[in-house]
Amino acid sequence: MTTTMNTIATFTVALVFAFSTAAFADEARTGNSSEQYDFILGDWDLEVGSLQADQSLLAGTGVMKVYAIHDGQTLQADMRVQFDNGTGFIGSTMRTYDAANENWAVSWVPAGAQAGAGGVAVWQDDRMVETWPQAEDQFGQYEIILTLSDITEDRFVVSMDHQYVNGPTIEGVWRYIATRQTTDGAED
Repeated sequence: MTTTMNTIATFTVALVFAFSTAAFADEARTGNSSEQYDFILGDWDLEVGSLQADQSLLAGTGVMKVYAIHDGQTLQADMRVQFDNGTGFIGSTMRTYDAANENWAVSWVPAGAQAGAGGVAVWQDDRMVETWPQAEDQFGQYEIILTLSDITEDRFVVSMDHQYVNGPTIEGVWRYIATRQTTDGAED
């Protein structure tokens, strides 16, 4: 009976430790809101995809460098993407924590252009969710939802969805998997 009790006690301690560690990690992202995006800091390799009108996925690769500016108040993510068909883009995403509203102000600045209307980001259900202003295409008005999920120290996944007003949601219109670059000579 003692062996069984020791096994149960050890198992219980392990479960408590596992749940405490998970709660601590989640609290670190939700407790100090200005640090919720810290997981994105660093240099990343990107495996990208863009949904085409014929529902095919245009694949590509890219790199992203994320660093703090404005005395650490803003995170700037410089991105360069090259698609398999020879097209691509360069731009920067700026993310600044707004303590008064308890959310993040987010903007995208394509190289050679001015920033468009910005989005707002909040931490929800173990992921960052960026909501951007409504846009319109041949199917009608939609809201852009960009979700950063499956977050670990060395990897995260991004998916941009279009949520149509009074209509369907098209998932994965733009997506990428970011993998942290190693320090052994990786490109910037």
